[in-house]
Amino acid sequence: MTETESMRGAGPRRPLAGRLGEVLVAGRITAGSGLPPGTTRRHPTWGLTFVTAGTGRYRDARHDEPIGAGTLVVVHPGHPHWYGADPGGWDEHFVVFDGVVFECAGRTGALSPDRPLVHGLPARRWAARFAAFDRARPATVDARDAEALDLLAALLQARDLVDHPRLRRGPGAESGWLARSVELLEGDLTQTLDLSSVAAEVGLPYETWRRRFRAETGTGPYAHRAARRLSAATDLLVHTGLSVRDIAAATGFTDERHLIRRFREATGLTPRAYRDAGT
Repeated sequence: MTETESMRGAGPRRPLAGRLGEVLVAGRITAGSGLPPGTTRRHPTWGLTFVTAGTGRYRDARHDEPIGAGTLVVVHPGHPHWYGADPGGWDEHFVVFDGVVFECAGRTGALSPDRPLVHGLPARRWAARFAAFDRARPATVDARDAEALDLLAALLQARDLVDHPRLRRGPGAESGWLARSVELLEGDLTQTLDLSSVAAEVGLPYETWRRRFRAETGTGPYAHRAARRLSAATDLLVHTGLSVRDIAAATGFTDERHLIRRFREATGLTPRAYRDAGT
């Protein structure tokens, strides 16, 4: 298998099961080849490919760039493009998705065909991030919406790592216990996370883990996850038209008032005032 039919086909857009958007299909391909050489594709939906091993190339009317481990390719609906692996193939995670939240991000330029690639993402950490969508699709509309918002937050975070290189971690931060800790702390923000379970997962006593995490990152585990929630909420506030209530639900805050309180503490503004100011 070189690519899923959902990523290759060009049929009519289907009705969404989520109000805001949904993940349609996700999976992993080993030793894939990408698109057939000499072809151009226009996908009817959004999609992403994250390469974890191997090399290749991406081309469209404005880009001709190499692809390697740690490269994220974001496919925009209707945008003509080609990408393929060098001899030997590449390993990838893919996600196919659609919905109004992604269209809003496209209209604001947060997701743009002018910037289809993100290079240099830590392969192990981001492989785990996208692999989390390779599961049975949620049964309820609310859960599908939440999954779509989680994916959008991941895409915006990947973009921010390129726009703001200071957010990148040093080489040692992407291996061993710290990489796994960050992966768990920045996982599904809508779920309650038992911090002691994270320490157990990385094989450390809780107090030892908490002290080492603070020493390595400059902040405690709880504060790290809280900051990730606020960052995800800010991205959705700026790049979508979602209500503050929906953003609070999508990023794990107890309710709208909880998000407003935390947002005011961090910025001095309410979320609506922040959005209106265009900050």
